Amino acid sequence: MTTVVQAGAQAPAAGPEPITDPGIYEMTNEEYHSHRYALSSSGARKLLPPSCPAIFRYEQDHPQPAKKVWDIGNAAHKLVLGNGPKLRKIEHETWNTNVAKAAVTKAREAGEIPLKPAEYQQVHDMADALRRHPVASLLFDPERGTPEQSLFWRDEKTGVMRRARLDWLPDPRSGRLIIPDYKTCRSANPEKLAKDIEEYGYHQQ
Repeated sequence: MTTVVQAGAQAPAAGPEPITDPGIYEMTNEEYHSHRYALSSSGARKLLPPSCPAIFRYEQDHPQPAKKVWDIGNAAHKLVLGNGPKLRKIEHETWNTNVAKAAVTKAREAGEIPLKPAEYQQVHDMADALRRHPVASLLFDPERGTPEQSLFWRDEKTGVMRRARLDWLPDPRSGRLIIPDYKTCRSANPEKLAKDIEEYGYHQQ
């Protein structure tokens, strides 16, 4: 069930009924992505070169299948943010047997993220590293914010409904407001990370 966390904003009771009131909404990731009429940053970039509107529409109508890199990222988000699908450790180092394939299928059908034992340990190590960091641990302090908040508003110039999903929304307080975004990456090397930021448009988000 979608619930409103900002006074004055009214979420639909059920289904993909359009949201028309600007506000901050609490909903699942699946619910958020079901609001296709509202344009996100990712969608806006898909409309522009080197992409095009046809690719934008095709990807809306044909969601991509699960990828290992997404599983790792989503699992790490779950542990860091405390919100998201359940993690399921599949007790098989390889998934090429019928038993392992069945376990993975069962996990996905239940809405869980299947992980190999080494991957399961990896994402826990990633979350532990963040909790030990003097700055990151404060930015994602569970006592000072709320995870996975969805923003909806109407663009003043075009009238198009827009949407964005924040990894973390800090509680209101005095001083500078920092809204952190948790990203997993192939390498934390500053030069390689800069290339990823450019490639995936993180700066535009």
